[in-house]
Amino acid sequence: MVLRLSAQTFTLNYQNTDREFIVHLPTGYTAGSHLPLVFNHHGYTSNASQQMLYSNMNATADANNFIVVYPNGLNASWNSGFLPPYNGTSPDDVGFISKIIDTMYTLYGIDPARVYSCGMSNGGYQSYRLACDLENRIAAIASVTGSMTTNMTSNCALSRRVPTLEIHGTDDPTVPYNGTSSSLGTDSVFEFWADKNNCISTPETTGVANTNTTDGSTVLKIKYKTCSNGTQVWLYKVIGGGHTWPGATINIGVTNKDINASQEIWDFFKLYTLNGSATGIAEAAKAIELNVYPNPASSTVNVEADEYMNNISVYNLLGEKVMERNLNSTAAQLNIEDLHSGIYLLSIKADGNTYTKRFTKE
Repeated sequence: MVLRLSAQTFTLNYQNTDREFIVHLPTGYTAGSHLPLVFNHHGYTSNASQQMLYSNMNATADANNFIVVYPNGLNASWNSGFLPPYNGTSPDDVGFISKIIDTMYTLYGIDPARVYSCGMSNGGYQSYRLACDLENRIAAIASVTGSMTTNMTSNCALSRRVPTLEIHGTDDPTVPYNGTSSSLGTDSVFEFWADKNNCISTPETTGVANTNTTDGSTVLKIKYKTCSNGTQVWLYKVIGGGHTWPGATINIGVTNKDINASQEIWDFFKLYTLNGSATGIAEAAKAIELNVYPNPASSTVNVEADEYMNNISVYNLLGEKVMERNLNSTAAQLNIEDLHSGIYLLSIKADGNTYTKRFTKE
């Protein structure tokens, strides 16, 4: 049984360096509940504790029943693609986040299909890097006052569609809305992900009610709502907003009070799993029954369904596909003798939908 603390700091040795992250479990957490996990990355010169206090995402997690992890970057920063070579610079923050996912699964049994990333400023850049480089483990991302480097966009080769949300002030003095020589402008980032998600038609624009007339800002919600695999790409354009987290009680610049960024981010994340639309997955789950046994297994895994399965793919916890079978049957047996011991994710396509099941190789 896991002891629940409001916030607990963990130390993880990665690349021969002790690194820290803070875990917040929602009020009423019970062991074995397989909750979603949201990473919330701090900005440059900041840290995990400050991001936890500033974003106040713990309150959103308590109200919506998800776990938040606030990781600490080395030297108060994230290796988010500013320095070349893109894949050769240190530290490996993508690998660090992947290792935390493994740890959170071991400690708390999180749902590996519902892992998300958001962040402020440099933490927003880092979330975009995770969308590019850890897309088989991160279901969706959100960035507040962040962007993408030109180095990142030229190296972003995706194997799946990734839903994205950007929240950005037009008067941001730190990460300018219109971009810099090394970073894309916000509109360009928005269009980059619309292209990656194969969004069609034109985005839908709506204004948010100006409920706080003294905050010096207003919000436009701009959404590509028709994209491949049920994904969407959203932009919240904060007119007059600064380098700030909307809804924050700590004012470090022009802070919009018409929206709460933490709640808006969760309302976006909850729409998606690694398999696409969360609504579609939930509805499909009622229409098919899957049985995976034995679990744990040492040599073979049997998969049985009450509908014909068309494809079975097996992924390790790094998001790498290690096995694939095409078939047209209600039953299959997988030989897993050559797999290393550990936890794996089965991705099963049947009846026009995708389903996931976990198993453990002994």
